[in-house]
Formats: sequence, structure tokens, C-alpha cells
Amino acid sequence: MLEIVLCDASQPRETASLCKRYGLGVEIQSFSNPDYPLRNPQGVHEHRNSYEQVAIRALHGPFGDLSPGSCDRLIREVTRERFEFAYHYAKLFHVSHIILHHGYVPGTNSYRGWLDRSLEFWNRFLSEKDEDICFHLENLLEPDPQLLADVVRQVNKPNLKVCLDVGHAHCHGKISVQQWVEELGELIGYVHLHDNHGDVDEHLTLGEGNIALDEVCYVLERRAPKAVWALEVGPKQLERSLFWLETHGYWRCSL
Repeated sequence: MLEIVLCDASQPRETASLCKRYGLGVEIQSFSNPDYPLRNPQGVHEHRNSYEQVAIRALHGPFGDLSPGSCDRLIREVTRERFEFAYHYAKLFHVSHIILHHGYVPGTNSYRGWLDRSLEFWNRFLSEKDEDICFHLENLLEPDPQLLADVVRQVNKPNLKVCLDVGHAHCHGKISVQQWVEELGELIGYVHLHDNHGDVDEHLTLGEGNIALDEVCYVLERRAPKAVWALEVGPKQLERSLFWLETHGYWRCSL
């Protein structure tokens, strides 16, 4: 059965009410900003209080300027520190999915160099982690899925998968989103769903952009049947996106 969660865009109170209304889980995103706990010492308590009756399924980790395959050792060390930060809070919230960016910026690293350094990074990082927590590497600027797929395949651990961000693939990719899904297949363990017009990462309500979402969702069901689908559209757009999923036959409201 397809699992759908709601991304909270760092707005736990608004999102919690929708999760409770529709019986859905949540992806916490406040801790993608590593300064959040410093600026809001009560943040963990506030999230736990908001989501007291909600299944906290995922946490999005920091991503700004992070690069696990960087040719600079210090950048890799900072990246590891920030990913450990995400793991720490994921353990506090008992989540089973952590979303982290793959971090590759085209033209800044050679393919082979990035791959070799990434394999070393992820093998070391995952060696000490709870195997019941799955880490999902999210595409952002990648033009195609090949490098991301090579990293995940060659690390070859069940708790390292791909988070396919459909919007990023559409506006930054050089092939169709359907092709991304076909090529990645069951490497996809998690999906960020939102829409755009192909030029800017707009995070629109499903159906408001020009992504062929019906075709994408159909291929996802066939090629990555175990993937979690996360609506990353902002709390004000969540209900309309759920309606899109329902009217296209991908989700059924239990109310």
C-alpha cells in the first residue's frame, strides 16, 4: 500500500492538523537549518507536542553548501558533521527516513573523483548507523541520475536509497522525469512530489505546473512500488495536492 507523508516546511502546527485530519505521517523540515536548535531551544519539545498524535516518518537534514564527494577534505568533514546532526535529531524523533542531498554540482568535480570520494564517505558514515534508519540521497542540480545511481549501487547497503525530487529533476534535468524513474527503479526509496514549469523550482500544488505528473506517478508505482511519497508543497497547498492524488487514483481519503 502506498505511503504518503506531508512535508511541514518548518510549520509543525499547521501541518499537524492536516496529518491528524487525514491520518498521514509527516516529514519534519525545521532541522534542515542547523541553526534552528540554537535559535529555538524549545524546538524539539514544540515538534513533539505538535506531532503527539502524528507518525513522524522522516526528517530532512541540512544541505546548504554540503558536498560529501568534494575534493576538499575540510568540506567533507563539515558535511559529515552536519549529517551527524541530522542523525542525532532523527534518533530523538524515532524516524525511519532521513533525507539528505547528494550535493553534486555539475562542473565542480570529476565524475570518477566524486564517485570514489562519495563511496569512501558513505561507507564510513553508514558503518556506525542504525540499520533501521534509511538515508535517502536527494537530487538537486544533477542533469541525469547516473552519478547518483552509481553512488547508491556501489555503496550497496539496504539503508542507502535515492530520494527522487520530481520538481528538481524536471527543472534541472536534461531527460524527462519518467526517464529518471525508469533508470533509478527500486533504488528510489522516497519521493518529493511538487510541480513547476520547468525553469524554476517553484514547489507548486500538484497539477499547477507542466510536469507530466500522472505519467510520473504511474511509472513510480510500477518501477519503485515501495517508495514513500512526500508532498513538498507547503501547508497551504497540501489539501489541494491530496485532492489531485485522490482524483487521479493514487490515494483514497479515509474520511
